[in-house]
Amino acid sequence: MGSLKDLFFGSDTEREASNMGNEENKAAGDVIDSSMLVGDIIREHPIAAQFLMECGMGCISCPASQMESLAEACAVHGIDGDEITEALNDYLLEHNSNV
Repeated sequence: MGSLKDLFFGSDTEREASNMGNEENKAAGDVIDSSMLVGDIIREHPIAAQFLMECGMGCISCPASQMESLAEACAVHGIDGDEITEALNDYLLEHNSNV
């Protein structure tokens, strides 16, 4: 039986496999994609937190953000996920030298 962390967030192996799929999208010039977990985006790019809050996602620190993809979070908040993903990529490229 796995740990509670694995139950809620997936095992390290599952997260690594998910991140490998994200690398394909990053190769196309995008920093993030809509399938990435909100919590992972914020961990990798802390400046994304302010951007997402300004877009209407004031609850980015809630436990659900650790398990929701950006697309799912956008859907819950009635926001166009593709539009936010594109705008967030632009924002990160413009404001983050670590990209």
